[in-house]
Amino acid sequence: MTTSQNRRMLLLILVLAIFSIFVSVTKRDWHIGPFHLDTRPRYGLDIRGGLRVVLHPDVDLYNKEHPGHPWGPEQLSLVRHIIENRVNFSGVTEPLIITRPETNQIIVELPGVRDRQAAINELKATADLRFYLLPQLGSHDNSRPAIWHQEIQKDPKTGAEVDVLIDNQTGKPVTPQELQEQVFDNPNLLVATGADLLPNCEARLDPITNKPILTFQFNDKGSAAFEQATRANIGRYLGIFLDNRLLTAPYIESVISGQGQIEGIATLKEAKALADELNAGALPVPLQLQEVRSLEATLGQEAVHTTTIAGVWGLVLVLLFMLIWYRLPGLLADVALILYAFFSIAIFKLIPVTFTLPGIAGFILSIGMAVDANILIFERFKEELRAGQPLRAAIDAGFNRAFSAIFDSNVCTVITCCVLYYFGTGPIRGFALTLGFGVAVSMFTAITVTRTFLFALVNFDFARNEKMYGLSDRAWNLHVMRLPWLWLGISALVIVPGMIAWGMGGIKPSIDFKGGTEITLSYKTPHTAAEIERILIQNGYKDSRVVISEEPNAPIDKHLAIVTTRRLTNDQRIQLIDALTHNGADLVPGTSPATVPYADVSGTVSRQLTEDAVKAVIIAELLIVFYLAFRFAIGGFLEGLQYGICAVLALIHDVAVLWGSFAILGLLYNWQIDSLFVTAMLTVIGFSVHDTIIIFDRIRENLLHRARGETFSSLVDRSINQTFSRSIKTSFTVILVLLALFIFGSSEIHQFAAALLIGIISGTYSSIFNASVLLVLWKRFRGQDKAVAPILATPSTSVSTKSVLSVPGDRPIVTPKAEPEVATTPASTSGTESGTTGSTENKAGARRRRPVRRRRM
Repeated sequence: MTTSQNRRMLLLILVLAIFSIFVSVTKRDWHIGPFHLDTRPRYGLDIRGGLRVVLHPDVDLYNKEHPGHPWGPEQLSLVRHIIENRVNFSGVTEPLIITRPETNQIIVELPGVRDRQAAINELKATADLRFYLLPQLGSHDNSRPAIWHQEIQKDPKTGAEVDVLIDNQTGKPVTPQELQEQVFDNPNLLVATGADLLPNCEARLDPITNKPILTFQFNDKGSAAFEQATRANIGRYLGIFLDNRLLTAPYIESVISGQGQIEGIATLKEAKALADELNAGALPVPLQLQEVRSLEATLGQEAVHTTTIAGVWGLVLVLLFMLIWYRLPGLLADVALILYAFFSIAIFKLIPVTFTLPGIAGFILSIGMAVDANILIFERFKEELRAGQPLRAAIDAGFNRAFSAIFDSNVCTVITCCVLYYFGTGPIRGFALTLGFGVAVSMFTAITVTRTFLFALVNFDFARNEKMYGLSDRAWNLHVMRLPWLWLGISALVIVPGMIAWGMGGIKPSIDFKGGTEITLSYKTPHTAAEIERILIQNGYKDSRVVISEEPNAPIDKHLAIVTTRRLTNDQRIQLIDALTHNGADLVPGTSPATVPYADVSGTVSRQLTEDAVKAVIIAELLIVFYLAFRFAIGGFLEGLQYGICAVLALIHDVAVLWGSFAILGLLYNWQIDSLFVTAMLTVIGFSVHDTIIIFDRIRENLLHRARGETFSSLVDRSINQTFSRSIKTSFTVILVLLALFIFGSSEIHQFAAALLIGIISGTYSSIFNASVLLVLWKRFRGQDKAVAPILATPSTSVSTKSVLSVPGDRPIVTPKAEPEVATTPASTSGTESGTTGSTENKAGARRRRPVRRRRM
C-alpha cells in the first residue's frame, strides 16, 4: 500500500467512524431535506415492554368459503406463521407470538411500538392482492365501449390521492356490491393473485415521478398466466386490488411476463408495509381484534445494567490482553475493536435490530470474537519479524499469509448465514442477518483498519523498536499424532455419557418449545414481575414467564399479570393461583381463584421454525464440505473432500458435546433448553470450523513447502505446533467475555453463556485433536502417510510477495538467530511456532547454502 493510498484509506475510516459514532450516540428521527435518518434504538419486550394484541380469525367465514376443509389446527398454525413473517420478516423485530388452540386465538406481543394503530392495522390486514381484467373500462383506444371510468379523488380519511371507479350512468363511485357481482365473482376475469408472487417485493420511489411504487416478480405459474392474459388483452385495462380495494388500473401496453410494478400507493411507508405483507403471504381469513394492552418490561433495569457491566468488564480484559501480548499492534487492534462496536451499533440501528438482553450479551460476545482475525494476523506478522523481514514487508506478508485462513473461515460462516436466512424464519433469520453483518464488519476492521493504522505508523522511529511487538513466544513441540486414538477416546468419554443422559430424558424442553398454561390475574393493586416470579420459584415453577400490563385508565383489569408456566391440572392451577393471590384476597372484587381466566397456549418457538433451522444447518454443512473440498484440493477435489468432511465431523462433535452436556445438566440440575439455547447452538455451528481451518490452512501451506522425507503425520504435527498458540489465544479472548457474562451477568443469560462456553471449549479441542487426527487416520487408511518428496510451490499456489514494498531505510528490526543444520527425518520436522514457514523457503528441514567465511590468519 502506497503512502497516498494509505492516506485515502485513513480518510475513509475517519468518515465512517464519525458517521457511525453519530448514529450510535444519537436517539432522534432526523429529517434533513429529502434525507431521513432514524437513530432511535428499538428495545425488546424484556427491556422496554410493548403492545399485546389478541386476534381471533373469522372461523365461520372460513368454513363457509371452504365447505370441504373445515377450520383446524393447521389453519391456526398457518395464520401464526403468516403473522410472524409479516411482523418479523427479517427476523430482527423480536416479537412473541403464541396461539390458544382451544379458543382459536393468536396472541402477538410487539416490542417498542410507536404507532399503536398502524401496528394493529398491519396485523389485521389480509393482504389479499388480486389482478383482474376490467372490461367495464373499455379499451385505451376507445375501440370498446366503457360503462365505468377512473377518477383520481382524495381519500376522506387520509387525504391521499386514490384511483376511484365511477359508474358512467350514475356518475357515482362503483359500490362494493357492484364490484363483487361484476368483477370478483367472475373467475374468467381473474389473472393472478398474491400467491403467484415471489417473496421479494420491494418498495421504492419511482426515479421519474418520485412517487412510491412497489416492484414484484411472479413465480413460474404466475408468470405464464400473466403473460398469456396480457398477450390476449393488449389495450385493455387491468385492475390491481388489495383486499378488494382498487390500487390502480393501468392499460396493458405490451406483453408482461416475469415482473412488474404497482403504483397508486399513497406513501413510501405504506408501500413498504404492503411489500412486507405480500412477502409474508395473504391471510386465509380476516382477523378480529379482541384485546389490546400495553406491556411493561419483563426484566428490571438492574438485570440489564448488571449484564452490560459484566460484558464491558469482559471486553476490558480482552483489550488488556491484546495490549499486553501484542503491544503496539494490540493497541491498534483495540482501537479497531472499538470502531467495530460503533460500526455494528450503527448498522443495527439502521436495519433496525431490536435490542434485547440476550441480544446485547451476544453483541458484546461478538466483539470478543472479532479479535480472532487480529490474532491470526499478528501471529503471522511476528513470525515474519522473527525471520528477519523488514517491518513494512513483515506487515504485508503477515496480512497476506493470514488472509487465506481468515477468508475461508469467514466464508464458511457466511455460507451458514445465507442458508439460515434463506430457509429459516423469524428469529433464525434475524440471527443469520446479524451474524453475517458482524462477520463483514469484523473483516473490515481486522484487515483494512488495522493494516492501515500499522502502515501509518511504520515510518516513525518508535515503531521500529522490537520491544513494541512482543516477539518472544513459547515454542510448542506437541506430538498429537503419536496417540490419535487417545484424543478420539477422550471425545467419546465426553459424548457417550451425554447421549445416555439424553436417552434418560435429560433434555428438558422449556415452555418456549412445549407451551403451557397461561393464567390472567387481575389484581387490586399493582404487582411487579419480580414479586410474582419469586412466588413461582418458591412453589417449584422456575420455568415461567410473567408479563405485567398496567392500564390505569381502563374501566376494568387495570392491573393485569399474565403468567405462563408448564401445563397444569385443575388442582395445580387452583393451588398456584391461591399462592399468587393470597387465596384470592389480592384479586379484584367478584373474582375467585376458580374463576380466574386461563388457557393452554403454544410455545414461542414453533415446530416449523425448529424444522427449518435443522434443515438449514444440514444444507449449510453440506455446502461447507464442498467449499472446503474446493479450497483444499491440493491433490484434486477428492483429496480436498477429506478436509471438508473432517471439518464437518469436528463440528458434529461440538454439537454432540453441547447437546450431551445439557442432557447431563438437565438430569443433575434440571437445566432446560429454550430459545436462547437454539441461538447458542447456532453460534457454535457458525464458528466451529474457524479453528479447524486455521490448522488446515497451515497444513495446506506446509504441503507446498514439504520437507524432504517428511510423513503426512509429521507435517500435521508441525502445523499444529505452529498454530497451537493462536488457536488457544483466539478461544481465550472469547472465554474471557463468556466467563464475565456467566459469573457477573444476569441470571437470565447464565445458561446461554454456559452453552457458549461449552461450545467454544469443545470447538478448540475438536479442531486440534479431532479434525486433524481424523484427517491423518484417513490418510493412513489410504496408505498416504508416507515420506515423499516435497511438493514444489508453483506460481499459482505459492504465497505472493509482489505486494511487499521496499522503501529506503526499511530494514529488519530483528536479527534472526542462526539455526544449526538438522537431519531431515520425520521426527526433526515437527517444527515450532518460532521456527515457521515465515518466508518462501521452509526452514524446517530445508538445506541451506551457508555463506563462505574467510579465516583470519
